[in-house]
Amino acid sequence: MIEELIRLDVAQLERAYRQRERAVEARVKLPFALRLDGVGFGRALKGFAEPRDERVHRALVQGAMELVKRLSASGAYVVSDEVNALFLGPSLPYAGRVEKLASISASLLSAVASTLLNRQLVFDSRAIPLEDAEDAKRYIAYRARVGLNNFVGSMLHRLGAEVAGVHLAERIAKLESLGVRLAERPAWEWSGSSVFWRLGGRRELAVEDGPWRLIEAIEAYARAPELAQ
Repeated sequence: MIEELIRLDVAQLERAYRQRERAVEARVKLPFALRLDGVGFGRALKGFAEPRDERVHRALVQGAMELVKRLSASGAYVVSDEVNALFLGPSLPYAGRVEKLASISASLLSAVASTLLNRQLVFDSRAIPLEDAEDAKRYIAYRARVGLNNFVGSMLHRLGAEVAGVHLAERIAKLESLGVRLAERPAWEWSGSSVFWRLGGRRELAVEDGPWRLIEAIEAYARAPELAQ
């Protein structure tokens, strides 16, 4: 067996399999987002508060901060069980190789969140091409809207008052009629948190509730792209 392994032409095999890798390799161009979603969180986080637990949210925020730093991202938005990392440039990690971006981002977030929460957590990751800064702002607003919708739906379900087929505004009104006012809830529960680079003076990562600070930061990056590094 050892002799057979020794006789293998490693250089030739390396070239052949590398070529096969490149044949299925996908790349993404700037700007883009990486969306990471928790897999099977309902089971994995049994015993934590529902529909939102601050310990889980803060762990995802910490994971998002690591993603932003390690991958030189422009910022991130955390809501529900997902993290959305934005890449506006000029840095393009791993030359835009989707497989590397997805596997490394999911592994990193899983490691951070699992360690902080002492649970085995798994995330998937996908790349979403964006057109420009305006599209990036629209994308974050879209994920915030989905997060709000999910939170309201979960709260109504827990109160035994699900309202199907009606607009979100009507469901929020129904929720308030049952004594649950969004304005009186912690903002991170229904609007998530922004991870963004604080500009002016020393450049540092900051976190604020809601998507708005990240959207404002995107506007600043659009005016001065070098700030997004």
